[in-house]
Amino acid sequence: MAVLRCPCEQEHKIWGEVWWIGGKHELVFFDDVAMSETYREQLTHCPGCGRGLERRNLKAAARNRLDPT
Repeated sequence: MAVLRCPCEQEHKIWGEVWWIGGKHELVFFDDVAMSETYREQLTHCPGCGRGLERRNLKAAARNRLDPT
């Protein structure tokens, strides 16, 4: 698991997991903001800005378990 942030103004927190899909590894993204309507749901786009999620467009984020956002 990797905790990531969209580079948009909202810097929405997203977690990524590597899954085996269709005979290859793919990175699957989920909402990591506890107060978000899409919390823990699988994502294809940033809930903050609507940008399509791709690993090369995301930034690594420090995981803080005390931070609910």
